[in-house]
Amino acid sequence: MIVDPLSRQALYSIEAEMAVLGCMLQSPKAVDEVLAVLNEDDFYRPAHAIIFRAIRQLNSNHREIDHLTVRVELQERGLLTEVGGQSYLFDIELQAPAISNAKYYADIVIDMATLRRLDVAARNIQGHVINPDIETVDDKVERSEQEIFEVGRRRLGKQFAHVSSLAKEFFVDVDKIVESGKPLFGLPTGFIDLDRITTGFYPGDFVIIGARPAMGKTSLVLDFALNVAQGVRREGKKGTIAIFSLEMSSIQLTRRMVSMVSGISMGVLKSDKGLSEKQYLGLADACESLYSMPIYIDDASDVTPMEMRGKCRRLKAEHGLDLVIIDYLQLMRGSKKTENRVQEISEIARACKSMAKELEIPVIALSQLSRAVENRDDKRPQLSDIRESGSIEAEADMVMLLYRDSYYKAKEEHKPEIESYDEV
Repeated sequence: MIVDPLSRQALYSIEAEMAVLGCMLQSPKAVDEVLAVLNEDDFYRPAHAIIFRAIRQLNSNHREIDHLTVRVELQERGLLTEVGGQSYLFDIELQAPAISNAKYYADIVIDMATLRRLDVAARNIQGHVINPDIETVDDKVERSEQEIFEVGRRRLGKQFAHVSSLAKEFFVDVDKIVESGKPLFGLPTGFIDLDRITTGFYPGDFVIIGARPAMGKTSLVLDFALNVAQGVRREGKKGTIAIFSLEMSSIQLTRRMVSMVSGISMGVLKSDKGLSEKQYLGLADACESLYSMPIYIDDASDVTPMEMRGKCRRLKAEHGLDLVIIDYLQLMRGSKKTENRVQEISEIARACKSMAKELEIPVIALSQLSRAVENRDDKRPQLSDIRESGSIEAEADMVMLLYRDSYYKAKEEHKPEIESYDEV
């Protein structure tokens, strides 16, 4: 009898393991169903893992699978006695109550394997806690989160999706277009011309915004954040914007946002003239507007992709998550220590793209450009100017490079230039 795993205290089900193998010995359809979801190390009893491996090998060689062929395969490999002999194969066949339930039995085996992995992870976490070689608490937390994440990753690994279900999902968007009379659109930035070109940011997008210092990249993404936050607030839905500020403190970013919302320069606070009543009321209104905006700022100056993923995962579970902004990519620290900085940045970029896919959100990362820009007559940036680029542009779904004509003309002529322009 197959027992519901929730009613068992043991972290295995021998009955379910025998049942799923019994189904595979009797049904080609069951073989395909089970091989799609089970792995050899999901089995608790070593003999069952050996039998599963033999079945998988026969299937790989396009051979029939039944009691006889599996017995011969095990015999040729000298493993038949180790699994309990021919009689045990007969016992396994008898333990399959209903061949049509093969996937159900496989799910029980997976559940039990997941519980065992959680048990191992819990013991490993306890080891990390008391291990004196792991010096900082942050390192202990990161390693512990990695243990749990790996268990979840193995359990939730994506399977094939039939094109029919994907087509239905796509046609839902088509219906929305017909009903609204508006084109398909991702998360809007609030900049009409930019949105017209990009059609917004979509879940899973990894976007790089590169620029030299003083080009306004932080101001640009803060505008993105404020516009998205206003949209979330206006629609009254669950959702947030997460900003990882590795360069500026959270209070510095907040001052910038207050200035942007109010239209009042923060320089007035440093002026000996004091605030006018109009300025005071403008700043008060801006702060009140920010109170209700779903923007969260993390200003840890030394963060790894794993730490960032964990924080975003928790934020999404608690409040929802619409957009992640990273300021800026080259200040992040890789999870693995390496002397090759280009390789480290490439791995960080890959992890950011992976996070965007896993959490189904757009991730925008700012990137510094190399000084090579300054040595050219034409200061417009190029993809090759991305500092420590490696495969950053290869991982990105979209790359924006900022250029302020006025900045360079003012430097050249030592005065502001009226006829100038900015480019993305």
